[in-house]
Amino acid sequence: MNSLLTLAKDLEQKSKAQQQSTGEMLKAAFSEHEKSVRAELSESGKRISAAIRAHEQGMSAAMQSNRLSVMRMVGRTWLTITMVSGLLFASLSGVLWYQGSLIASNLAEIDRQNAALSKLNAKTWGVTYLEDSNGRFLVLPKGTAVDRTQSWTVGNGRSKQNALRLVKE
Repeated sequence: MNSLLTLAKDLEQKSKAQQQSTGEMLKAAFSEHEKSVRAELSESGKRISAAIRAHEQGMSAAMQSNRLSVMRMVGRTWLTITMVSGLLFASLSGVLWYQGSLIASNLAEIDRQNAALSKLNAKTWGVTYLEDSNGRFLVLPKGTAVDRTQSWTVGNGRSKQNALRLVKE
């Protein structure tokens, strides 16, 4: 029985040694596996970080490009507004200048006609001509009358015309 006990003890020691050796092998394998997993995780983290940075750079470039195109569009819009406003201002200035010159020439014509009318009134002593459904009339200015005491004619010897003499009342 002693040999059985020794055999059992030997088997137990071998088993413990094998268990210890298997545990150390498993520890070493798990440690190596853990290192490779950590390395892969680290590499994966680096790739993800690089992808995020590349995406951020792409988005920054796209935003910069978009901002530039928006700025160009706003610049063109303001340039168009400025040019249309300038053109409108120039057109309206031209129209105002033309109308002003027309008004000035009309005023000058009215002044000329008023001067001619004043000269004509001075020559005719205010006598006006009127024509209506009753006939043609010479209208005398206020304060004048026709001298009917005698018949009047004017003109040279060959061509005499009948006339009315005006006197102040």
